[in-house]
Amino acid sequence: MTVVPAVSAACVHRRAWLRSGPHTGIAIATVALFALCAVLVPQSLTAQSIGAMLPAWGVLAIMAAGQTLVIQQRGIDLSVPGTVSLVAMGFTVFVDRNDVPVLVGIVVVLAVGAAVGLLNGLVTTRVHVTPLITTLAVNALLIGAMFSYTRGVGTAAPVSLQSATASSPLGVSAIAWIAVLAVLVVAGIAGRTVIGRRFVAVGANPAAARAMGLRADRYVVGAYVAAGILFAFAAVLLVGYNQNPSPTLGNPYLFQTVMAVVIGGTSVAGGRGSVIASAVAALFLTQLGQVVLTLGAGPAMQLLVQAAAMAVALAGAAFLERKGGTGA
Repeated sequence: MTVVPAVSAACVHRRAWLRSGPHTGIAIATVALFALCAVLVPQSLTAQSIGAMLPAWGVLAIMAAGQTLVIQQRGIDLSVPGTVSLVAMGFTVFVDRNDVPVLVGIVVVLAVGAAVGLLNGLVTTRVHVTPLITTLAVNALLIGAMFSYTRGVGTAAPVSLQSATASSPLGVSAIAWIAVLAVLVVAGIAGRTVIGRRFVAVGANPAAARAMGLRADRYVVGAYVAAGILFAFAAVLLVGYNQNPSPTLGNPYLFQTVMAVVIGGTSVAGGRGSVIASAVAALFLTQLGQVVLTLGAGPAMQLLVQAAAMAVALAGAAFLERKGGTGA
């Protein structure tokens, strides 16, 4: 009499595992990458290499968390480069010109990030311009604002910020610790709160969410605002670590943030997603880039390798999705 329930439980467990494939896959791929590095490219796992990789991962992980929230709402934010460049350049110039405390400067640029997200969200939901066009236009606006305010010339990051971002509590980069905390906070809100569950429901099926009385537009705007804040926060950490920002500082993150989200298994159809999986995908991409550079290849080859990784990840996710849908 207990055989049937046991078999049913086993089948349910198998389906659950398969449905988690897009997120589980990136974890397996990341472990496999580090295992291969230990055998084939051990110099990429030295203390010096890991020390250089972790801050880069932390910055990308925070940005990928923001991009995940937007994509969960069936959008995309291509204003990342403009936001990062404006915040990084504007932050150092603002603090230097006005001789204000670093904390005040951080609050100001976080407010700028929120304002950028609000603009993206309102244009998308109220004016009904597609996210692709909206965020590209806003990105151009932000680049123009950055050059207008800074004249394309930044200043060195405040010494206190440089010291904070260069520190390594317990032997691990402070930026990495901050990234872990930020990702866990966002994941906790998205997965363990009423607002988070409603957020996922709106992204999965906006029409059904409206029928339930949820204001879908509010969640879309909220996603863009949260993303803008996360982009700005990551930019502050980045400028502290790099010390001297440039007008093109944000350019690499347009492709990388989207790629981390896609490889992490977040559905571009909305709803399903995981900021933790996106952070793991960011680790995968950062280490992959480290390996390519260690082998002496240039940035162009790094982009080609990352693009190939995304193609493989998409194919694998599609396979797991089909298998999960047809599995017994």
